[in-house]
Amino acid sequence: MNNTIERWKKGTGKEIKKYPTRSVITFILLLTLAVAFVGALKQYNWLSVFEIIAISILICLPMVIGKLSKIDIPLPFWILAVAFIYASLFLGEVKNYYAAYWWWDVLLHAAAGLGFGIIGFVILYMIYKTGKIKTSPKMVAVFSFAFALTIGTLWEIVEFAIDNTLGFISNGVPMQSLVNGCGLVDTMKDLILDSAGALFSSIMGYLYLTKDSGIVVKPLMKEFKKGNPRLFKKRR
Repeated sequence: MNNTIERWKKGTGKEIKKYPTRSVITFILLLTLAVAFVGALKQYNWLSVFEIIAISILICLPMVIGKLSKIDIPLPFWILAVAFIYASLFLGEVKNYYAAYWWWDVLLHAAAGLGFGIIGFVILYMIYKTGKIKTSPKMVAVFSFAFALTIGTLWEIVEFAIDNTLGFISNGVPMQSLVNGCGLVDTMKDLILDSAGALFSSIMGYLYLTKDSGIVVKPLMKEFKKGNPRLFKKRR
């Protein structure tokens, strides 16, 4: 048991030395969550307590996934992922930013479409570059768009399920806000925003494959390929 603890301490120390910026950002975010956790406990707000615990786990998840999969997640990727989790779940749900600022939901859904579109692009791009499948730049772009829209649709199903089983989860406000008295309007608005973000990332991905350009996608892919050259080696 003591040997396991010592190995964990050494591993943690190496992670901090290797990724000092990530460690500092993670510490600051977890500190704010800890303060919110104490406040929720004092108010006997058990739902917020559960949400804060879940958010804390999710914030650590990208680093854990990277370590377990031996994939070096570039700092820009990591910052975007962690910032999105914090902004959408903690600030949006726990702190009720969705109700306080009308544009918060718009910003995050567009960002979600963009982010998941890039993730979809990276997944198929790796397969495409290694020669595991034969496809075209157009199909890679279509896949990234479809991947992002699928995630967005699944999230709307989750919101619908929570609202209809657990009730309103954030300060009496449903996850699918009743825009003009109709949750359908909110759902369609969110999906349109997801589609817009996904379309942008898929177009940028296509430009990256065909013209070695594409804002956002090109610099992110440059960092990803630099940290993970083994993932892009072609099969002989």
